[in-house]
Amino acid sequence: MTMRFPRSPDRKGRAWGPSGGKPAEIWERFSPDYEAQAERMARAIEARGLTARLGGAGSEDGEYLAALRDGELVMLQHLEDPAEARRLAALDDAALEAMLDERLPGAGRLRHS
Repeated sequence: MTMRFPRSPDRKGRAWGPSGGKPAEIWERFSPDYEAQAERMARAIEARGLTARLGGAGSEDGEYLAALRDGELVMLQHLEDPAEARRLAALDDAALEAMLDERLPGAGRLRHS
């Protein structure tokens, strides 16, 4: 099932306090940049024939995006960690694909004809 973005805010806590009254930073859940980055990662995972799932919202470690193959976890990417969020944001499309190639061996992009 494909996730829908942007999502509506929930009442779960955040791993990092918001920088202001409204989430604005790329690591702040439900900020426009956060939602765009979560969607970009989810779509890249789904394009490899895997299932993307968000979890961990409200936990001390923060929200993550999981990649599943046949229900088994094959990759976990933290989204609320500021350093990780900045690192992901700095990746262009080719670099994102290279990172996924490394972290998800055997899960190449699906070819559409």
